[in-house]
Amino acid sequence: MGEMNGGTMIGGTMTGGQITRREGWELRLSAEIRDWEGRAFVWGSADCLGFCRATARAMTGRDPIPDLPDYVSEMQAAKGLVRLGFTSIAELIDAHLPRVPVARARRGDWVMGDAAGALPGAMGVVTGRHAVHLAERGPVRRPVLDAEAAWRIG
Repeated sequence: MGEMNGGTMIGGTMTGGQITRREGWELRLSAEIRDWEGRAFVWGSADCLGFCRATARAMTGRDPIPDLPDYVSEMQAAKGLVRLGFTSIAELIDAHLPRVPVARARRGDWVMGDAAGALPGAMGVVTGRHAVHLAERGPVRRPVLDAEAAWRIG
């Protein structure tokens, strides 16, 4: 697996070790978030990390975590992380994206909120003062400053 700090291309156009946002990313981000409205949470096909990855692809044209194995349950997702050498979603994302202080997260960045289960970390996408998280019944909005961690997308 490539490393962010080395400037290796992991999933997006790299400039100094970061993926970059394409021109018009704002409209593509808004459209992608709208496309997820009404979708219920389903492990491996419509889950919080899948939502975040889809928004990153919309903004950058690339998946920042292309090596994630397929899974259909929380347990399979946890086992997939272990096979990749990670103990948490945060570790996985840290290997691919630069972490930033939550207070400096900007529109399109990813945040990790509070979540129960084997994989703590309901991931969300910053839309301003709030972040959109994919919950059991579909997207919900939570204050960004309630997040525990944040990562820069471009």
